[in-house]
Amino acid sequence: MTLQAALEIADGWKYPPPYDFYDMTADPEDYEEFVTPEKWPDVLMQVRSRGELFGFLSADVDDGEGVLEIGVGTRPDLTGRGLGLSFMKCNLGWLEENLPGREIRLSVACFNERAIAVYRRSGFRRVRSFKQVTNGGVFDFIEMKYEGCQAVVR
Repeated sequence: MTLQAALEIADGWKYPPPYDFYDMTADPEDYEEFVTPEKWPDVLMQVRSRGELFGFLSADVDDGEGVLEIGVGTRPDLTGRGLGLSFMKCNLGWLEENLPGREIRLSVACFNERAIAVYRRSGFRRVRSFKQVTNGGVFDFIEMKYEGCQAVVR
């Protein structure tokens, strides 16, 4: 990640409702973390396609437990166009190659059925539900765990 790309994402990526929940400016703390290199997670990568910023991948490595907590984002004009599964496969392939042998988990807002479907097709399964304080409120989330390619359901 470069600071320029982080600022482009944080300031310029605006999603239509209800996905505006994911706008970086929707939560000041999330925004600050995303635009401050000293606060970046262990892995924060910009993902480019044909030279253009397509998305990002973040991962926090918990070496004590061998768990990667990941986050992903796709440029707003590219969402809902059937690109999510290939984006996730690329990200998961990179993680498995560069950070092998770790459990991969992610959290997603319950209302985001579109993302949940992509994660399931990518090999994730639901682990638990929980409430998360973010964006000035308390929201329902689910945590999902990557089970690998054998778990892919169409």
